[in-house]
Amino acid sequence: MKRQHGAFICARYSTDNQNPDSIDVQVSKCTQYCNQHGIPILGVFADEAVSGMKDTRPQFEAMMSQLRMGLADTVVIYDQSRMFRKMTAWFAFRDELAAMGVSVVSITQPMIGGDLRDPTNFLTEGSMALFNQIWALQTRQKVMEKMQYMARNGQHTGGKPPLGYNVQDGKLVICPEEAATVRRIFEEYAAGSSYKQIIDGLNRDGIKTKRGGAFGSNSLHDLLHNEKYIGTLVYGKSLHSPDGTRNTHGENDKAIRLENAIPAIIDRELFDAVQTRMGANKRKQSGRPATVRDYPLRGKVFCGECKSPMSISTSRGRYHYYQCTQKKRQHNCESARISAEKLEQIVAATVRELLRDPEKAEQLIRILREQSDAIHSASVVQLQALIAEQQSVKTKLDNASDAILNGLSSPTLIAKIKELEHRSAQIDAQMRTLKTKNDAASIPETRLREYVQMMASADYDDIAVYLSIVYRVEVTRESITIWTIWDTNPDGTYDYDEDGVLLTPGVPSAPPNKNRNFDTKRIKVTVLTF
Repeated sequence: MKRQHGAFICARYSTDNQNPDSIDVQVSKCTQYCNQHGIPILGVFADEAVSGMKDTRPQFEAMMSQLRMGLADTVVIYDQSRMFRKMTAWFAFRDELAAMGVSVVSITQPMIGGDLRDPTNFLTEGSMALFNQIWALQTRQKVMEKMQYMARNGQHTGGKPPLGYNVQDGKLVICPEEAATVRRIFEEYAAGSSYKQIIDGLNRDGIKTKRGGAFGSNSLHDLLHNEKYIGTLVYGKSLHSPDGTRNTHGENDKAIRLENAIPAIIDRELFDAVQTRMGANKRKQSGRPATVRDYPLRGKVFCGECKSPMSISTSRGRYHYYQCTQKKRQHNCESARISAEKLEQIVAATVRELLRDPEKAEQLIRILREQSDAIHSASVVQLQALIAEQQSVKTKLDNASDAILNGLSSPTLIAKIKELEHRSAQIDAQMRTLKTKNDAASIPETRLREYVQMMASADYDDIAVYLSIVYRVEVTRESITIWTIWDTNPDGTYDYDEDGVLLTPGVPSAPPNKNRNFDTKRIKVTVLTF
């Protein structure tokens, strides 16, 4: 696969350095380097407030995805620590780039980016990666010790204080106006009010959260569970994963817990009454039968009024709807819910109608062929990397077996053999998965044309197939707007002409508005339904 010549710039600032300006500095310096060396800049990927100890980051993953498709041949970074502070993650990144034939350049560390098969290069990068990880671990340890010290002394350990409190001289003190809201919420819930009733009342009275937003179900749930309101300070309740992320499903038996450490806003009796009711509701909800219905549009449906996602809600156990999450949680959107079945049928019928246009059918075949080629290209790169690793594992296994035959057996060596055998089995499984994925994309064009013609037929009724080529659906009280695989901009953003008029293609169920300028290249379809 011939790669496009040019560089992706990758930057990051972390939670241990809350300075978003550092992103601009990194990108500016990397841009300057590329300009000086005549390297075209093909993209900038910046992860903000993300720890370098994390293996995965949204923008980093997006960059790697594009690299696997051959869209650049160089990655430019500010320094090694801005990529990863975890040693294993750095070398996994370097190994994959090497397998793809992509080079990496650190503008502040010219020793980075050499051939790692050279022992000197490996030692240089390994030493730097090791120090980066040690620095991160030491910093985390110091921060944790400081937080624990503050917690044991009843001090606020950082972050926004909960509603009802302010921070004064490092400790939480009651904010009378907010405390009244906290008492109101606890009292109304204990008296039998639902989340919806409480939220509606708060919104009606113009009462906001600590951050100035509208109350929602999640914020209300967290507030009603917070033991600070009875004067109890708990620090380190949640367990942490090795990458530093919290595991909210487990509790830490070494958590610091101090009774009467902060001024209470409500009494223990009221708090216990609320916890009892919440526990009863949780047990009641856990008894609901699990749904077995598939939702081909799940994750693709958005509210046309506020642009929030629409989630599935069920009524009486058998009626399924898409409902705006903003309206559901905060009750401040005027959108209407829509039957999931009705929406699926409308969208599927619209896609079928598009496929009856020979030009659109040809465009779909071309797009699917391009996607198939991209899958093949990516598969070749991944397969090469797996074959190389498989050979390396085999060599190590052979060497270990020879050592045992020569009488050098030890528990460590036996454990290493088991580890290598396990990795060999994983590689075999990954290669089988890759082959299956590659085979699925290897549909002959004649067969592909038969599929598209079949989809255009009125007799074909597999709705899920039509919905699979839909990227986004926006629902309002008056219309449904659909973005499909044909759309040149399927991210749900609207286009406007020079006069500020919304560019929308034809409306199949109604004549086009002659007062609007329509761009026939756009495949956004608006279907009037209400």
